[in-house]
Amino acid sequence: MLTFAALALFARRHDFGSSFLRDTDLLRFAPLRRIAHPLAVVLRTLGCALFVLTLATGFLGNSDAYANLIVTMVWVLWWVGMAFFCALVGDLWEIVNPLPTLYRAAARLVGGGRESLGLRWPKWLGAWPAVALFFAFAWTELVWQDKDLPSALAGALLGYALLSWAGMLLFGVEAWRHRADAFAMAFRVLGRFAPLELRGSTPTEPARLRLRPYGAGLLTTEPVPNSVAAFVLLMLATVTFDGFHETPLMDRIGTAAQTSRTVAETLFTLSSATGMDETQWLNSVMLLLFPVAFVLIFRAVGAWMLRLAGSTERAAVNAMVWSLVPIAVAYHLAHYASLLLTTGQFIVPLASDPFGWGWNLFGTRGRTVDLGIVSPAVYWYTAVTLIVVGHVLAVVVAHVEATRRFTNHRAAMLSQLPMLVLMVAYTSLSLWIMAQPIVG
Repeated sequence: MLTFAALALFARRHDFGSSFLRDTDLLRFAPLRRIAHPLAVVLRTLGCALFVLTLATGFLGNSDAYANLIVTMVWVLWWVGMAFFCALVGDLWEIVNPLPTLYRAAARLVGGGRESLGLRWPKWLGAWPAVALFFAFAWTELVWQDKDLPSALAGALLGYALLSWAGMLLFGVEAWRHRADAFAMAFRVLGRFAPLELRGSTPTEPARLRLRPYGAGLLTTEPVPNSVAAFVLLMLATVTFDGFHETPLMDRIGTAAQTSRTVAETLFTLSSATGMDETQWLNSVMLLLFPVAFVLIFRAVGAWMLRLAGSTERAAVNAMVWSLVPIAVAYHLAHYASLLLTTGQFIVPLASDPFGWGWNLFGTRGRTVDLGIVSPAVYWYTAVTLIVVGHVLAVVVAHVEATRRFTNHRAAMLSQLPMLVLMVAYTSLSLWIMAQPIVG
């Protein structure tokens, strides 16, 4: 609220934030230009090697989740660690993603240089496949009971790779990556917040390496399709549900559902028909309700925003979704920091024995994990600071976007009142979730 007041008083110029958009092309420096391509090749090769190793350990290694590389690699180092790097440094996944690299290598060998069948991506489809696939991933992470079973996780990983390669064959690598690859899109969204803009070279665009202020990548003149706005809101909703479903309130909701005869009978019928237990079905329904609620609330706030500003520019509503990315970054960092610092330590012994076969390649197999590496007090105050700073940055980004979208300062300020209410409410919800005891 103080940030909003300061912006209202001192940021009245229509071009406020223009200097914020300036960046520096790092590839114009000869030393960086000389090492950029060889470094990208090394990173891509490493990414492909780790992908193949991860699949191999899942299918061939020990069935114990703590003795097999794939569980720690997928859920901690890749999903949490890569997200941290993309948000705080730059979209490294753009460079190391093994799926396009392996596909292009196979296309050169088999197709004689032809990359795809050349089908045109349907315009009406937008990025909705990425939305659906990210929801499926969230369900896998938060509901699926076999997510820590190495062979099942390897099967899911291989299935996603085969689906991606089929999409690349039909529509081309770039079309699939930009509209259907849920993880490329998720890391790209987080990378918009980062100070480095990383882009690998493609057949149509050269490589890019630019330095910019944090959050500058969120301000763009490109139109934001409904599917992309829905994707950003889905990212927010799923990470919020991840925290919410471990709270005592969710535990009480589950108890109430089990004691309600109608709900209990419905859950029992679904469980009998599908093999999923009642808790999984309840969590699935709640997981679906969260993004639906986020979209409806965002649309209501957007309509309120346009009404106060006296505008009919509906494109401004979707553009405001980028102002929520600092919130997504902050909550992701706050929610997963302890997981990365504690469970991430398992990678040290697993590096010596990735298959769980008793190897000791680097002499670290017996290394113990220090679960108390960060005290609860340090973790709590760090989490609170991250959440509050993230929401403050969201207010700033929203204000800069409003000054660019609306004709005068008064309209821009009025448009931000609904966004301020939304952000204060979401800040309170985030802090409330972080303050709850965890219920297993």
